[in-house]
Amino acid sequence: MSKKIFTLRATVDMKIFSKYIAMVVRNAMEDFHCKHLSDAQMKELNPIIRNAVYTAIYAHQAIGKSEMSENFVEHHLLSIPKYWEEPELLKGFKEADEKLSGK
Repeated sequence: MSKKIFTLRATVDMKIFSKYIAMVVRNAMEDFHCKHLSDAQMKELNPIIRNAVYTAIYAHQAIGKSEMSENFVEHHLLSIPKYWEEPELLKGFKEADEKLSGK
């Protein structure tokens, strides 16, 4: 496979993966959206989330190939507040997973 085709496929995969992550984020925000955001605000917020996710994935994949990407990732990693809780699985996913796996 040529480098050009591989790069194109990797970019498409990153875009699909970004949309997938953005969809999970969007669905996780649904109750918040209903309580606090209008449909117009969500319409504006959704592409911001998608583009930020895609940029984060793209930059992470380019570490070692792009100084800009390395600086971008490092800056954002250093910007994570110490008070942020560790990520957890979404409640509905975790409960369903435990039920299916018999835990």
